[in-house]
Order: sequence, then structure tokens, then C-alpha cells
Amino acid sequence: MIKNSIRIFLTVSSILAAWYIPKRSFIKYLPVTLFSSSILLSEMFYFTIHKLWKAKGGPGVMTCNTSVLIVGPYFFANLWVFHLSKGKFLPYSLINIIADYIYAFPIISLFNKLRFFKLKISQTSFYLLLLSNALLNFIFQKLYEKGNAQNEQLISNKQF
Repeated sequence: MIKNSIRIFLTVSSILAAWYIPKRSFIKYLPVTLFSSSILLSEMFYFTIHKLWKAKGGPGVMTCNTSVLIVGPYFFANLWVFHLSKGKFLPYSLINIIADYIYAFPIISLFNKLRFFKLKISQTSFYLLLLSNALLNFIFQKLYEKGNAQNEQLISNKQF
């Protein structure tokens, strides 16, 4: 019962938070968010294969929890962090350092206590993984923006 309540809360709160993201920011940061979600899915797949996390109830429960966390809070939090930092490194880093710390330590501890899932790696290692993902996301976004700017310049220079 408590696990379903957590899933519902995470999904509903994510949808409500998404409602307030400006459309322009949503479109601008959607590629990096999809990239990041793909990376996270790969990491969760790796964690599952190597038994680095578990959820009571087996693979079906693990799949459900992964889906709820990635499509819900992770997806929209990523959009919000980029929107709030306006793509600048220092604010982006500070927001991620704080948010990832909160997730890696108190929230993961709460999930462990509630038996939502259990990580078999240290919380410090998980925190460092989150920070490295954030850095990878920032680099991807900058490269994506640079590529878009070059494409727009090429298009505007062509005469039809």
C-alpha cells in the first residue's frame, strides 16, 4: 500500500511540476532530458544485471519503480534544473550538488526504510554517479546548442 502511494505521489507531483515549465524551456531542454533518461535507463539496467539494487517483488516491481522514477521526478527535475540555471554552469552545478545530495542521502535512506527499493552501493558512490551524470548532461546540452547554432547559421547563409 505504501509503495503504491509513493508511486502515485511521485507521478502526480511530477505532472504538476511539469505544468509550470515554460514551453520554450521544455522544447529547448527536451533533447538533453531524453539523453539523460536514456543514460539512466542504461544505468538501471546495469544495476539490475549486477544485482546492485533490489526491490521486494522481483523484476516486475523493479521495472515499475524504474519507470516511475525516470519518467516522473527525474525527467521533470532535469528540465527544471536546466530552466532554473538558464544553461549556465555555476548555477547548474550548485543546483545539482544540492539536489543530488538530497536525493542520494535522505531520500534514498527513506526509500530504504520504506522498502521501496534498496541500493547495494554506498550512498556516496551513488551521489558521485549522480554528479557525473549531471556533468555529462551539461556537456551534452552545450554540444547540442553549438550544433544547433551551426546548423542555423548554415541554413541562413544558403540562398534558395
